[in-house]
Amino acid sequence: MSRRRRATTRQKNRRYEPAVIKQVRAACVARDGLCRVDTRMRAIGITCEGPSEWAHLGPWRRSKTVGQAPTLRHHTMGSLMLCAFHHRLYDAHRLEIEGTTTGADGPLTFTYGGAVYQESGR
Repeated sequence: MSRRRRATTRQKNRRYEPAVIKQVRAACVARDGLCRVDTRMRAIGITCEGPSEWAHLGPWRRSKTVGQAPTLRHHTMGSLMLCAFHHRLYDAHRLEIEGTTTGADGPLTFTYGGAVYQESGR
């Protein structure tokens, strides 16, 4: 692929990405509310703090999808809403969040400090 064609594709993706982000984030808010962490996890000591933030799950973390098309980087399967505190714990690998084959669109398993919580069917 020529340099010009690659640059044109990148520019097109940069213009298109904000629209994809807006749509996916809105769908995640509708599905998860302000924070996906369930009240049972809050009962073991990890209560919500701070504003709601958009997080990327496992293989869809932004560092792993750099350079991909916006529709491959951002989708509800690889995105969820977390409060700022839970997002920090997740990014620091202190709160582990794992999905099934449907990622965040299905039930998730949360692990924190040895405690494990499995969501019931979503």
